[in-house]
Amino acid sequence: MDIKDQSKENITIHDVAKALGVSASTVSRAISGKGRIGEGTRRRVLQYIDENSFYPNASARSLAQSKTYNIAIIMPEVKDLVDMPFFHSCMHGAEEAAQLNDYDLLVVTTDGGNTKPLERMVNNRKVDGMILTRLYKHDAFVEYLKSAGIPFVAIGNSDDKDIVTVDHDNYGACRELVALLLSKGIKRVAYLGGGLNQTVNEKRYEGYVDGLKDAGKKPEKSIIYTDLVTRIQVSKAVEEILKTGADCILCQDDYICDEVVHHLAEKGIKIPKQMKVASCHHSKLLDNYPVTITSLKFDTMEIGRRACQTLLSMISGEDVPKNTVLDYEINLKESTKSSTKSSDKA
Repeated sequence: MDIKDQSKENITIHDVAKALGVSASTVSRAISGKGRIGEGTRRRVLQYIDENSFYPNASARSLAQSKTYNIAIIMPEVKDLVDMPFFHSCMHGAEEAAQLNDYDLLVVTTDGGNTKPLERMVNNRKVDGMILTRLYKHDAFVEYLKSAGIPFVAIGNSDDKDIVTVDHDNYGACRELVALLLSKGIKRVAYLGGGLNQTVNEKRYEGYVDGLKDAGKKPEKSIIYTDLVTRIQVSKAVEEILKTGADCILCQDDYICDEVVHHLAEKGIKIPKQMKVASCHHSKLLDNYPVTITSLKFDTMEIGRRACQTLLSMISGEDVPKNTVLDYEINLKESTKSSTKSSDKA
């Protein structure tokens, strides 16, 4: 049966090869432009394909170009995703960019040290590259992927000059936010954060410290809490801070800020009249309070899109910038105002 009589959806590289009396590998090399093949044969294959309106499907292109047309996005384990909308939004941005480039996005959830899921995908040739959504100071994923030689992009900041990163300016944003809070008459800004082994947490904390120093203030250990993981730990930290006379609590992220606001409400502490509150990251989690929360706004969909676009460029052999830094917005709201009529509702 001639190739013209077949449904185009059913035509394969093997059909083209049979019609031309050449091998499937010859057709693959002609399509991909790679490998040794005579120029006359290449022209004959491409002409035949053009005349018969044959467009290789994803599987055929994968065979011809040694690509899977899959990329993976590595997410924190599922229990974190419930409380951290950042990763959901980042994933959707990456998925949008992947689909626009005829790629599928595989989602992998794992903790910061278990590289087995990544090893299986690399060894079984399931993906062409990976996106890491969280970076650690001593990152097992980074070390494995570097040794495996597979393209990858990390979301975050790293001192490792050999890896490609896409990040928001967390350091600069937190430094500027602290400066603004102090300029509005706030005297003592407490800080509540998570583990400093995560680079995003480290950069936000450094921005807080340097923001204080810019104003001639020394960081006070008595009102700084890091390594907070559970809601109980956050609540206990708030209890201690209330005893110190601090007039503002700066939260590392929306998860911590949510717990701070709820705990203050339970204690009958009014925001901002009795305690001012700000967050180093905004999400929809902070949109449903009686008092609007001062926060830093990062475009989390855009960072996912940019990471995916950068990875696809790497896979295609293009040169990409080593470090891409995205901007931020500071949203000054009721929670840090010196006085507000609506504060009594908090």
